[in-house]
Amino acid sequence: MDFSLTLANKATQPLSSYLPSVQTRLQALASAPSPSNSPSVASYVIRAPGRVNLLGEHVDYSGFGVLPMALTQYDVSLSIRKVTPENPSSPSSLTISNLDPNLFETRKYDTSDPKSLSVDLSAHHWSHYFLAGYLGAFDSMPSSAPPPPPSHIEVIISGNVPSGAGLSSSSALVVASTLATFTIYGTDVTRNDLALAAIEGERYVGTLSGGMDQSASILSRANMALNIEFVPTLTSTPINLPSGVVFVICNCLKKKEKAVDASLYYNKRVVECRLAALCIAKHKGLDGGDVKTLRNVVDQIVEKGGRDMGEVIAELSKHCEENDSEEAPTLEDISATLGVPKGDILELYFSDRKVQCSAVLNDSPSFDIWKRSRHVFDETLRVKSVLSSPLDDKAEDFGILMNESHESCRSLFDCSCSELDDLVAVCRDAGAIGSRLTGAGWGGCTVSCVEEGRKDEFIREVTEKYYEGKMGFERGELPEGSICVSLGGSGASIVEV
Repeated sequence: MDFSLTLANKATQPLSSYLPSVQTRLQALASAPSPSNSPSVASYVIRAPGRVNLLGEHVDYSGFGVLPMALTQYDVSLSIRKVTPENPSSPSSLTISNLDPNLFETRKYDTSDPKSLSVDLSAHHWSHYFLAGYLGAFDSMPSSAPPPPPSHIEVIISGNVPSGAGLSSSSALVVASTLATFTIYGTDVTRNDLALAAIEGERYVGTLSGGMDQSASILSRANMALNIEFVPTLTSTPINLPSGVVFVICNCLKKKEKAVDASLYYNKRVVECRLAALCIAKHKGLDGGDVKTLRNVVDQIVEKGGRDMGEVIAELSKHCEENDSEEAPTLEDISATLGVPKGDILELYFSDRKVQCSAVLNDSPSFDIWKRSRHVFDETLRVKSVLSSPLDDKAEDFGILMNESHESCRSLFDCSCSELDDLVAVCRDAGAIGSRLTGAGWGGCTVSCVEEGRKDEFIREVTEKYYEGKMGFERGELPEGSICVSLGGSGASIVEV
């Protein structure tokens, strides 16, 4: 059976299938008292894992494939229940709280009309990520579906994915919320459709998500990586990892959350890649009206000339290199290339995401479109080279690709930082076969491919040289979640507690 087509809210996982530390948190959620002191118990417990991306950074929103895996140690989980209020005539409500209420403020929403809810992007709040998944679920339900009956829903959330670490803590919460919403309202959903709903849902918090994070959290298989493709439709293929190695994730301890300052970082890269696609299409005489991503450009050239996709991508990378210069193009330069007034660019090319993209266009003096698109093309070729043959005995080759990926992220996509670069250097000196930043970047984590027999020595050296030597921590005082080892976990599920 195609795993992506299984019903996500019918395939439960036993509590015993998780690590002991995870089991403890899941049991705590199941037994946590109602925030309103209702006598009801949790209807469902949902778990959504974080993810680490092994290869294919910042290419998903350009339409190209990625190679992540879910994490066994890190997740966002929640309990969800329907309760009977003291006043039966009170309007439907959604109460979102945390297992640790001292750290996270509880928030209550009126859900009399769920589809009328919105997320206030001017006042960031942690509960917005749950609300995003909730709205994504309702958006994907058929318009002919009857409105949900009046209900009072309480959610308690617990997560241990380090925030701002590039391991998708926000997406894991959105995924858990989306699955919980479908489940509590009795709506069956396939894993693929759950992923698509979560992808759209996360855009409510203002990030122009490409889809990798949510898909990895939902579609991953235990002990495997996952090749996720987005064109022509969302598909996923389990990939065996190289034999004899583990992947060690190290946190540089500089936080960077995608939704914070998105117009200067994550969303700006999305806009730069679309602008690059439009300019390349103009250079190549393509139909720009059908171009939103760099993948659209590749597909038009492939279809027009019957050429090999890899050959076209390599040619376009060279085109980007030839057009690059020391001075990044301004919006005036780009409007001249496209032959449209500067003031019309938002309406003509970003009408699908005007709120997020207008902030980018207004805040940015220039757009480094040629470096950004060159990274996307080169990174895509790296992913394709991994998929061309089994990885079983190719750890060294995979390590080389990881190292190349980090250099591209650093010098072309400009999404690294000094802490990540230092940590990558330490990891390589400590014996990593390959090491690179993972996630959106500008902080967060590295992922290193390490011989299984050397992982303890590797962790000891990284601890001494980076966390103690560079960051000044005393031995034994590392922040929780600084280092972990993972071989890939399973996707989101309802837990049998």
